[in-house]
Order: sequence, then structure tokens, then C-alpha cells
Amino acid sequence: MESFNRFGNMFPPPEKIKRPYLLWREPFCITDNLFFVGNEWCSSHLIDTGEGLILLDTPCASALPGLIYSIYRLGFRLEELKYILISHAHTDHFGAVGALVHMTGAKTFLGAVDAQDMREHPERLEEMNQSIGPYEECFQPDVELKDGDVVELGNTRIHCVLTPGHTVGVMSHFWTLQHEKEILHVGIYGGAGFVSLSKEALKKNRQPLSLREDFQTSIQKVWDEPVDVMLGNHPFHNDTYRKYERLVKGDPNPFIDATEWHRFLQELTNQYQVFLPKTTKQLQTEDCGSQWENYYSFTEDVTRR
Repeated sequence: MESFNRFGNMFPPPEKIKRPYLLWREPFCITDNLFFVGNEWCSSHLIDTGEGLILLDTPCASALPGLIYSIYRLGFRLEELKYILISHAHTDHFGAVGALVHMTGAKTFLGAVDAQDMREHPERLEEMNQSIGPYEECFQPDVELKDGDVVELGNTRIHCVLTPGHTVGVMSHFWTLQHEKEILHVGIYGGAGFVSLSKEALKKNRQPLSLREDFQTSIQKVWDEPVDVMLGNHPFHNDTYRKYERLVKGDPNPFIDATEWHRFLQELTNQYQVFLPKTTKQLQTEDCGSQWENYYSFTEDVTRR
């Protein structure tokens, strides 16, 4: 992974916020029953459990049409959606929940700590959402997850681990899938960005300063989780599209890599330690411009059709 900070300001260009359909890219199978249905900004993953679909995170509400199209393009039907599992209470991960539930009746899951925060402070969530387009609805989950809970449907049992920092109630998720004659362990870290953990941002968003320490503790908490397939809750966290380009070219599946989890967590730790001592002025200078274009300059057109 590169030396630039993929956990900093990776906000989409104004044109793509204004016209979110520009964020859409071709959905694809990662491996076996696991699919990517997200866009250039927000990762969404679909699991075919044999008894219905589980969706891990939604995009913002404005990007809902692209998500629905991606699900159908892979050969699934929206009415097969049974569970929606949300990693944390930021609108770029839950914004389309209300609409999807209205259309499908899917059961929703969110960490109990984030659910309580959303319930008690909807006005703060609304303020945080104003810069990314149409208002994103808060929601109250059908199931409020606690540390260590398991979400089970069909052939899939997802282990949910509380990893606060990015929000007060981030949940990271781990499960296994059958790949040929072996079992693969899948893992996704629930919230890796830390721009929101500057002292100024925490004060503005009325969040506890203790989240700065929680962030580092959470990384260590999941360090020893076995992970053969590491997902990201943003494509630039695990280089989703670079890996897909390699798949298209016929390379061995780059998503299957038992060494990536530790490389990712170490990079996250290193970047966070660089971030912590910086002054407000330094952070304002660094974060005034997004690194989006720098990152996505590598892409070829194989993911756009």
C-alpha cells in the first residue's frame, strides 16, 4: 500500500457529489458467494447465504439507484434481501437503509452503542450529513448488536466485534466461506478513517475525546483475527478496484491474501500515530484538499461499461 494517507480526506469531487450516478462502477464477484456492489466512494458487499441476501452497508441515499442496479446486474432480485448489516452510524454507510427497508422489509442491524447515539442525537447526525447531498434518514435498527454477537442466515454466521473510534459504536465483522475445498476467513474493519478524531472535529461533533484512545485500542483488539479475505468499507482502504483489474486480466484472485490484514492494520496504526500530534493548523492545511484524484488516477476503464 502506498505511503499517502488513505485514511484522511478522501471526499469525492463536487461533480460526483452533485451527480452521484458518476460514482457507479460494475459490480462483481469477489469470490464464491461474496460480491461487491458498492461505488467509488462507499463499499457495499452482498452475501448470498442460500436462504437470502445479506447486505453489508449501504451508500448514501442519493446513490441508491446504482446499488439497486448493481444487485440486479449480478442476477439477484431486491426481494431476496433479508438482512442489512450496518458497520457504523455515518450516512455514507446507512443513508439508503430507510428506502431499502420500505421496498423489501429487510431486517436491520447496527451496533447498540451507535443505535443509542443516533436515537438520542439525531440533530447531530443531520448536521454531519448536510455536506453530502440530500438529507439522509436516521433509522432505528431491528437488532442492536453487542460485542460478540453473531448474525446468522443460511450458510453464513457473522461475528460482530465492537471497535469504537471512528464512531462510538463501530462494529467490525468476521465470517467464513467455503472456497473450493478450503475454508476462507473474511474480515472487514468497521471504521478506519480518523479525520473525525481531531480535537476540533470531536468538539464540533460533540463526541468524547476518549475516542482518540479507543481508536488505537480497537486496532489491537482485532489484530489476531484470522483474515484471508480483507474487505474495506471504502474501496481505497483495500484497493478494491485495483484488485478487480487484476481479476479481469486473469491473475490469481488478489482478494485472497492472508497477509493483507496485518499490513492494513499496521499502516492504519502508523498513519494514526503521525496524525495524533499534529496541530489544528497543520490538519486544516493537509485536509483542505481531498486525495481522491491522486488515488483514482491509476484506474483503467475495465470497471466502467
